[in-house]
Amino acid sequence: MKKILLIIVAITAFLTTANAKVIKITLSDGTQQVFTSSELSAIDFNDDGTLTITTYDGKQLPALAGDFEAIEIDDEAVVCAVFPDTLRFSIDVDGLPVNIPSERPITKINYVYPSTDPFGEPISLSGTILIPEEIWDGSKRSEGILMVNHYTKFHRNEAPTISNGEIENMFLANPLYPNYIIVESDFYGFGATVRFPQAFMQGLNNARASLDGLLAARQLLSDMNFDYGPLCFNLGYSSGGFDALASQKLRDMEYADRISFDKTFSGGGPSDVCEAYRQYVLKDSTAYNAVPMLLMVLTNEIQKLNMSYSDAFQPYICDRIEELVLSKEYSSWPICDSIGRDKKIHEILAAPYCDLESEQSKAYQKILRGFNMTNDDWTPDPTQRIYLFHSRGDDYVPIQSARPMISFFKRKGFKPSIIPGRSYLQTNFVVPNMGHLSATLIYFIQSLAAIKAWPRMYTDGQLNPLYASLVSKDVDIIQTMRQLDAMGIDCRAIIKCIAERLSQASEKYGTSIDLTRVKQLINEQLAKINLTLEDIPEMMEDSGLDLQQFFVDLVIYLNEQPEEEAEQVDSEEPAYEAETVAAPARKASRLFNLLDNMQTPADQYEQELRDWLNVNGVKL
Repeated sequence: MKKILLIIVAITAFLTTANAKVIKITLSDGTQQVFTSSELSAIDFNDDGTLTITTYDGKQLPALAGDFEAIEIDDEAVVCAVFPDTLRFSIDVDGLPVNIPSERPITKINYVYPSTDPFGEPISLSGTILIPEEIWDGSKRSEGILMVNHYTKFHRNEAPTISNGEIENMFLANPLYPNYIIVESDFYGFGATVRFPQAFMQGLNNARASLDGLLAARQLLSDMNFDYGPLCFNLGYSSGGFDALASQKLRDMEYADRISFDKTFSGGGPSDVCEAYRQYVLKDSTAYNAVPMLLMVLTNEIQKLNMSYSDAFQPYICDRIEELVLSKEYSSWPICDSIGRDKKIHEILAAPYCDLESEQSKAYQKILRGFNMTNDDWTPDPTQRIYLFHSRGDDYVPIQSARPMISFFKRKGFKPSIIPGRSYLQTNFVVPNMGHLSATLIYFIQSLAAIKAWPRMYTDGQLNPLYASLVSKDVDIIQTMRQLDAMGIDCRAIIKCIAERLSQASEKYGTSIDLTRVKQLINEQLAKINLTLEDIPEMMEDSGLDLQQFFVDLVIYLNEQPEEEAEQVDSEEPAYEAETVAAPARKASRLFNLLDNMQTPADQYEQELRDWLNVNGVKL
């Protein structure tokens, strides 16, 4: 009995200490779980020699008294539990789940590791490692690690250590079966630290959790003599896309001597958090109206702003903040339903926070600006590759809050290109007609195709010469026309023929070209894909194409006089008859068909994914 009392005293001390300690327990069914003091409210010894573990939310777990161990975490130690699991390919398209019959057995390792909380204090965070079974059993070699930053979570059971999310399933359980391992942190506020408010969109807090989790996972796998592979990619979509950028930023600032990413794939996130809030207010709506509330509440909780919720929200909202947000009892759509999916921003936030010029709003915006990835406290490492993706039709995260990231990288010397491999900053802000959720598919396909193809396309980080000419295909329009000219396809003749025929039509019928009408007709066509003519220069700029320079180059090109033309300048024959144009046009058509079929490995993998999704009824 005395021994039991001593153990109880030790456990009580364990549960009340602020030090980074964890408890590893073998439950009665033989499985192991790892907890921290923030998850447990009591450990009781029973007369039959068993333990009853009570979590802070009232759940009781029976365990064997002899199989319980309290461990203090130091700078190098991690504690883990290993068990089998299965990933299933599932996606969510605009709120409607799409389940496709594809699954993959994995070994899941949940672990607890040392890190730092948002206040700079030591803390134990939790994370998970997902290893495909054929890599775990040694029949296949791992190509590397995918460090995933999870998207917005609300319910405590959505933590990566508890359940596998869509991103994890999409990247490992798809038909390409990539030979990679996923490492993912629960972040502060979930898993081992679920008792605390989550650090949602809080700048570098989640980034530190991800990077410390990656280092701990590598150490853990090395201690197990497990080869996790040479490559490392940094991934995230939505708020995870923001956290992926934050992870890249913190890596460049503090972890560059220990971590290098082959590429960061950031999709659908707001690089400018303040602008996201401003757009919500200006538009008075968002398809995901729980986010403004979540952002304000958790900023208040983490930053200790002492904001009065009765002053920040409409009465029917402020009375339910604890229930809807802080309790972590609801997932996202039930929260949106509880608020009312049709509710406008002014029906959720109090009037001062719907006035961007009010003192309250200005103070809040100042806090949010501190989280922006576009602040000049970051000098990006020019050896790191970045992929930025955003749909222009994003109905959750306004594109105005994402585009500043491109401008930021330009200021720092990066040149954007929509072509992968052509520069260290790849951008895709030209997906026009997809909402936030359905655009996830495009982000997933393009990111995974590149990751799957990487071992073939790159050697020690350098582009394989065999693929360099294909991956870095020159898409400069003028240069392409010169190349076609050199192949015997007279682009200049075709353009001039079109211009002359327009001019002849004007003279013959006494009409002039109505530019206003032309613009109207073009906009009518663009409207079908949610674009306007004014969007085109912005899209070209985002893609690394200089519209002004294009027109200058076009004028120069059209006024060049090829040698063949100079010899025939005195000819009396008509310049460009229809037959003259038809032959080079046919040649051009055949050439473009040939170029379309010259696919890179990434192109091939992307087509395989698209075909497979199409067969399974997912239309892009």
